[in-house]
Amino acid sequence: MLILAFDTTSEVGGVGIFQDGECLARVANEGPANRYSVSLFSMADQAIEEAKALHGVPKRGLADMGLIAVATGPGSFTGIRVGLAAAQGWAKAFDLPVRGVSVLEALVAAAHIRGDWAVPILDARRGEFFVGLFRCVVRVPQARDGCPGRLQGPPRQEDQPFYVPADEGWVLKTAEVGTFLTARLPDGVGATCVVRGHDRAALALRENLSSSFQWEVVPGTLVESVARLGLRDYQTGKPQAAGDLDAYYIRRPDAELNWKE
Repeated sequence: MLILAFDTTSEVGGVGIFQDGECLARVANEGPANRYSVSLFSMADQAIEEAKALHGVPKRGLADMGLIAVATGPGSFTGIRVGLAAAQGWAKAFDLPVRGVSVLEALVAAAHIRGDWAVPILDARRGEFFVGLFRCVVRVPQARDGCPGRLQGPPRQEDQPFYVPADEGWVLKTAEVGTFLTARLPDGVGATCVVRGHDRAALALRENLSSSFQWEVVPGTLVESVARLGLRDYQTGKPQAAGDLDAYYIRRPDAELNWKE
């Protein structure tokens, strides 16, 4: 299945064309997140042309896509709205199925975690952070010496850690993050904080948190994870009409908070 996946929630976004799990073309964003209303459509055109040139598909462009997968946030208010509007417009124009994917979930999926809990963290500006809690529901089997990751042969699907959200996400001030995680996570469990490579504020949190946390840094865009998770949801039959796509802000935008009748 051909998939058009894109992430407009931050300046480190982009567009990709995928054949199931294989990336056929990828175009990274090179401007600020508030410019996606201009750049998204040119990036999509570029990705389609590169996929045609390298792999011979899609022959008809967007009409050949089997699925649209879009990042729904949290992140830039303007970027999120542009991405959702584009996904809805393309889905309706070409009669395509669409799936929205949380950036927090995409961040966890892009990391290589071996632990009970994953804690994706994103800079929310203003000295605040978007924080998610994801619980592992599939444990990695252990070798006879008790150490994970030493099994022989290729990994099986059932052997892979699978993380599900434990809540809807939080917006926390810098000083609150450590206290929050200590209170919410059970004693003695393994937890991995997952941050993006360009996110300096989130990276700096490491100095304030307990040394018991592991850390995973995910570089580049998240379009591969968006495509993979969108395909997973589509194949497992989770219904989502284009009109049902919704932004995942966690924190309500200022325009909504300040609006008065």
